[in-house]
Amino acid sequence: MKVQNAIKKLTKLGMTVTENQGRFTATKPDMSDVIEFSRNGGSDNITCIRVRRSNEQDHFQADYFAGVYADNMAQAIRLAS
Repeated sequence: MKVQNAIKKLTKLGMTVTENQGRFTATKPDMSDVIEFSRNGGSDNITCIRVRRSNEQDHFQADYFAGVYADNMAQAIRLAS
């Protein structure tokens, strides 16, 4: 899926999408989950789609990675609902 298509799909659901150096985060005020994805290198495709709780953070020293990875954006949306 292309980055622009993913952003359109998430904003159509009422989510706010922000970008920070190629990492995108989609949030919604009434939802406790966050959808995150990355741009795949220099291309316009997305990769590493992840759903996590908004209050969970990764802890690299303890090898803890919050959330679950999804195969595609439709699965991520279902997991976040």
